[in-house]
Amino acid sequence: MLNSGHFVSFSEAVFVPQHTAHTVLRRQRRHNHGLEEVFQKANLERECREEVCSMEEAREVFENDEKTVHGDQCDPNPCQNNGNCVDGLSSYLCYCQPNFSGKNCEIDVTQQCSVNNGGCSHFCGMQTNRVVCRCAVGYRLGPDRRTCEPTGKVSVGCRTKNRGSGTSCCCSMLLCSSECLCLQVSLMSHSDVLKRAQPFCGGALLSELWVITAAHCLVQASSFTVFAGEHDVSLAEGPERDHEVAEVHLHHLYNFEKSQYNHDIALLKLSTPVELSSHRRPVCLGPKDFTENLLMEASGSLVSGWGRLKFQGPQADKLQKLQIPYVDRATCKQSSRDHVTRFMFCAGYRNIQKDACQGDSGGPHVTNYKGTWFLTGIVSWGEECAKDGKYGIYTRVSRYYAWISQTTGIRTNS
Repeated sequence: MLNSGHFVSFSEAVFVPQHTAHTVLRRQRRHNHGLEEVFQKANLERECREEVCSMEEAREVFENDEKTVHGDQCDPNPCQNNGNCVDGLSSYLCYCQPNFSGKNCEIDVTQQCSVNNGGCSHFCGMQTNRVVCRCAVGYRLGPDRRTCEPTGKVSVGCRTKNRGSGTSCCCSMLLCSSECLCLQVSLMSHSDVLKRAQPFCGGALLSELWVITAAHCLVQASSFTVFAGEHDVSLAEGPERDHEVAEVHLHHLYNFEKSQYNHDIALLKLSTPVELSSHRRPVCLGPKDFTENLLMEASGSLVSGWGRLKFQGPQADKLQKLQIPYVDRATCKQSSRDHVTRFMFCAGYRNIQKDACQGDSGGPHVTNYKGTWFLTGIVSWGEECAKDGKYGIYTRVSRYYAWISQTTGIRTNS
């Protein structure tokens, strides 16, 4: 009791400031309360907050040495084909050598279908990061699993072969003679004036029973015959054979009234099969991507027919052949006042007097790949013939592979 009336003063405060109080007494806050650590499932994050994160704490959580030890993800090296491995936290990164790719450098870029067609003679596909080659009908894979070999005495697709020091086609597609008759057929109607059959359109053999041509050729054709092995239509040379037509299949999207040339493609099934020989052979048919790439990347293709020799000129008696280049789509569309759809393409020369003409419609546009001829287009239409600044317009066969296969049953071999 203070009853003297005097007050005592202190020079120092009893309590220290809050921001320095922790220097006097420090206590680790525990994240586990009471018996929480006993009853709760181990948690590495909680353990490492409560204690100093250590091997012991991690082992307590994982209860397994293998899971506890992170280890070197690059031991053993998961990178294939001499790839360099860089270790990471529960992961790794492979730095691949040139021409290899993939998480583990397992993909050989040089063995992809996008590079030289995977080395395949015909068609290339990928299965589990490796190239798988397939062949057209009439061929089979050779021992190297890349080359396609004919299965019979008469090869399909006018396969080329060596003759002496030079190279020419079995059907003389490049060196025209009486043998240039293999895949081309003529659609003949009888002329009362000439007293003989006269070709009005062309076509190509797809098999012994099927012919492909342009749909617009058949719109007004009441009666006609297919001739295979024809060369000079004014003469009976011997190899030619005539066949009646059993079925006509216009493409289901073709509508003459809306557009005479869009989806300008048709199939003819013959009443009797064509006897194949060196003068009568089917052209090869490739799947969509293969045919599209071949069309755009080839240096040139061949067209043939018995059409007029010039605009409004006389019609050819002998089968004519012409090598023409593909024209890029932008240039193609700019050259025509009419609509060029995505189902068409241009080919030919801008200022050179070489072109398909009236009467060549339905004939084949074929492209050679490693010695085999593939169908890439069908002669369809044009503005006059070989007119300056104009090109021939062709049906883009690659767009119709599924329809052709479904209708005819012709597919690539496995």
